[in-house]
Amino acid sequence: MWSKTVTTARGALRRAGLGDVSGATAVEYGLVGAGIALAIIVAIFAIGEDITSLFGTVQSSLNEQR
Repeated sequence: MWSKTVTTARGALRRAGLGDVSGATAVEYGLVGAGIALAIIVAIFAIGEDITSLFGTVQSSLNEQR
């Protein structure tokens, strides 16, 4: 039953000129990439102060041991 529905829907899309959906995959990958980039940026800003403080502590420890 579903295969006939899918076949009918594909035929209707082709007749309407919307049968080619190959660009949709590229758009989906672009959206996934943008989401990952946004998550990385948010994570960097969220822990940025902590990382700066950590490197400052390490630098102070190294300077004390000289």
